[in-house]
Amino acid sequence: MLTIGRMRGFTLIEALVALAILLTGIAGATVLLLQGVQHERESAARRNVLRIAGSLAEELRALSPLDGSPLPADAPAIAAWRASALAVLPDGADARAEPAGESPAAYLITIDWPVAGLGLQRLALAVTT
Repeated sequence: MLTIGRMRGFTLIEALVALAILLTGIAGATVLLLQGVQHERESAARRNVLRIAGSLAEELRALSPLDGSPLPADAPAIAAWRASALAVLPDGADARAEPAGESPAAYLITIDWPVAGLGLQRLALAVTT
């Protein structure tokens, strides 16, 4: 009589279970990678907006009138900054600078920009000259 000894190797079920575990791990890593890319894009947009707002803050400090009064919201320097900011920002963004105080001159720089899946993000920067 022939006796069948213990055979070595994997059964089909074991191979399928290992494959399912492997695919689950790869899917999880892909989700993490995609979230990392999205967060990096959001961070880059935030850095860009902060750079734009900082440039206006420095310009407002440099253009500050000697009497300490704020520039009007429709001043040519602010209008030029707004036009250049909107050219750089994504579609649907808005940038504005409004006087917020008299002496010393204070401004509120506000920039809104769209972020995929999150709606509008806002940066509000108060600047005193």
